[in-house]
Amino acid sequence: MSKKQKRNNAYYEDRLERDHPDIFADLKAGKFESAADAFVAAGLKKPRTRLQEMKNAWTKASAKEQADFQKWLASRLHVPTPRPVPSGSTPAPAGLVPLSVTAPISDPDRKLSAQTKQRVSEIMLARNLKMGDLMAELGLSKLNASIGNAIKQDSQIKPHVMKALEKWLKDNAGV
Repeated sequence: MSKKQKRNNAYYEDRLERDHPDIFADLKAGKFESAADAFVAAGLKKPRTRLQEMKNAWTKASAKEQADFQKWLASRLHVPTPRPVPSGSTPAPAGLVPLSVTAPISDPDRKLSAQTKQRVSEIMLARNLKMGDLMAELGLSKLNASIGNAIKQDSQIKPHVMKALEKWLKDNAGV
């Protein structure tokens, strides 16, 4: 079995010199900001997407920068600011507001309470879950948008989804 060829800058520069001598000459003359730009211009590589750039930046960020970004992101997702914990009660970890065991998660119209929306968003953020992952954990299709719609558009939730969400909230109470 042959050894897999390395696809590093040297490989792409060789291809550039062989297959695209004009672009290679421009690269050597400094007309491109980077070799990657020349590879993209020649069609040897695709430009990096914004998502790839963000993932790269995330892995290079410090823990404080990541925490600051998560706070900013939560504010952009319209997650309500945590309320102070009443005296005499046990505070939730990392500034999270605990969901009261006795508080209903929805109103009589089967719409999620503001406290439930906040708690679901906090757990998803803390566990780095996407809405599809949450739905899968509830035993539903990842494509089911009912909870996402209930959070963002204040739509109703079916009773079986409500029961699954109640159990999920209890299972994730420590998050």
